[in-house]
Amino acid sequence: MADGEKKRVAEKKSLSIRTVTLLTLIAACVLAAASILFIRRTEQTNRAMRRADENYIVCSQTADELMDASDYLTEMVRTFAITGDETYAERYFEEVNVTRRRDHAVQTLGSLFGETPMYSYLLSALERSNALMESEYYAMRLNIEALGLSLDRFPENVAALELMESDQLLSAGEKRAHAIEILFDEQYERSKEGIRADVSDCLDTLLKELEKELGEATELHLRAQNAQTLLILMLVAVIFLSAILNWYLVVSPLLASVGHVRQNEPMISRGSAEIRFLCETYNEVFEHSRRHQEQLSYDASHDDLTDLHNRGVFDRLRSEYNDGTAAMILVDVDKFKEINDGYGHDVGDKALVRVATLLKKSFRNEDYVCRIGGDEFAVIMLNANSSLRELVEGKISRLNEKLGLAEDGLPPISVSVGVAFGDRENPTDDFYKDADSALYRVKESGGRNCAFY
Repeated sequence: MADGEKKRVAEKKSLSIRTVTLLTLIAACVLAAASILFIRRTEQTNRAMRRADENYIVCSQTADELMDASDYLTEMVRTFAITGDETYAERYFEEVNVTRRRDHAVQTLGSLFGETPMYSYLLSALERSNALMESEYYAMRLNIEALGLSLDRFPENVAALELMESDQLLSAGEKRAHAIEILFDEQYERSKEGIRADVSDCLDTLLKELEKELGEATELHLRAQNAQTLLILMLVAVIFLSAILNWYLVVSPLLASVGHVRQNEPMISRGSAEIRFLCETYNEVFEHSRRHQEQLSYDASHDDLTDLHNRGVFDRLRSEYNDGTAAMILVDVDKFKEINDGYGHDVGDKALVRVATLLKKSFRNEDYVCRIGGDEFAVIMLNANSSLRELVEGKISRLNEKLGLAEDGLPPISVSVGVAFGDRENPTDDFYKDADSALYRVKESGGRNCAFY
């Protein structure tokens, strides 16, 4: 599988920042919308509870108003019967015909709770109160007759009443006594108790309805609150999970990548698909740059033709190993100019490459083989002393034997070699010059040999 294809497969298997962000945003929006929905539902239940409380207050006040009005009428008619003061009769009829608190109470409750048991009880109380008014009118008519008051000063429904024959025969005092008796007897009290019972039943029914509504509203309120709490916890979890994923997919890989960049090393490909893509791209660029730098470094330190170390490396090494632990070997190709002039520069280049190849094979990997001029080579042997003289002589001898064989269109070649060991006798200050001095002796004696300083 190609690197590009592998990268695409890895990206598909990795979580994307865009995907995580989109999913987190969707989850947060859904939870926020659900939370708003339950907040509104909580507000609705709160309004329902307040409305139930307000209805109870209104209904309670209405029922009390009806009872108070009924009691007020009883008080006025009784006081009129006892005192004979027409003022109380006027207040009585003012309540009945003008103030009309009982009628208003029933109308108010009917507008709120029409066709309900509560309304029926209050309507029954009004009917009982109206029925009781007939006894009150009759008692009032008896009192009017006993006091000799003008009927013109009283409403038609009182003035038009006819007294029973037995009551017509009563004296004034007996008529007043009988009027008081009607307003205070057991039947009258039972009627009053009936009114109170209806009002009480109205309030009891209202209270039960209120408790039911409050119970339902409270249950809905608690459910909404619990749901809202759960949604908040889920939203917090989403935020926490988003932070963890952001750390795992983005922040941590980026911090690690910055560390790798500072250390000038490849990034570890991990995290989200986008971060992985950046890491892989960086690593490709990094590897390309590393190879380019290595190539530049290699080109700067190696000879283009022979692939040996060049003169710059040699100059650095000759100063570094100018002590008693190394050997300097200078190699010069004999009559190289004649090869170039006679066979051409291409053959001359091939001859140099052959010399370089055989030199590398002749010495150890730890030794440095360099091309230091046109047809000049050098070998710096490490950990070498004069005890290796025969070994070096043998290497050079075998090298000249191989070069002396014509092959691949190349003429026979030979090399002259000068050697200076680190533990040489009577050394000068320059390692290179001592080896060059030995090489000079070989060249003077005809070449194709090896000499030691």
